[in-house]
Amino acid sequence: MSISQASGTNRWLRRTVVAAMTLGVAVTGAGCGDGKDKKPEASTSPTVTRSVGPQASAKAEVLGVYRSYWDAQVRAYAKASPIGTGLEKYAFDKALGKAESELVALKLNGNVIKGEPKLSPKVTAVSLDESPKKATITDCVDVTDWRLLKEKTGAEVKLPKERLTRFVTTISARTVGDKWMIVETQQQDRTC
Repeated sequence: MSISQASGTNRWLRRTVVAAMTLGVAVTGAGCGDGKDKKPEASTSPTVTRSVGPQASAKAEVLGVYRSYWDAQVRAYAKASPIGTGLEKYAFDKALGKAESELVALKLNGNVIKGEPKLSPKVTAVSLDESPKKATITDCVDVTDWRLLKEKTGAEVKLPKERLTRFVTTISARTVGDKWMIVETQQQDRTC
């Protein structure tokens, strides 16, 4: 593989990871989240009841969608196909188009991506006063354990050592109807 191919693969892998990002309620609680809120556990000590405001509720919902988006992307990239992964349930517009084009590139090159990235998302902005409602997520994506492999042999595709394996990504979400969806991901060329 030439340096220019490796560099292109590195950019592609980072963009792939960014595109794949988007959906879970909490880093430790994510897995195969379906975007539904979990009920809090009962406490034996007396507490003051606080109502969850619309901002907090929207943030939790957006993070849930983001985690589910990532779960769907991990499934899609592991087989180089969006079929049966549910990706279209969480990604829309540019985010869905980007993921689908990267899946086509994976398939054409006979590659898949296996493992899982580590995410640390935070909702940094929510606007509930507009239609559609909008939100911004900032994440530190770690792709150290998400590996580019040859689909037929399982051999790891060598990537440049100087590539970023942890990077900042900005994600845009908005409502489509009454459902939050990921609409765009932008990977930044800086580590986190």
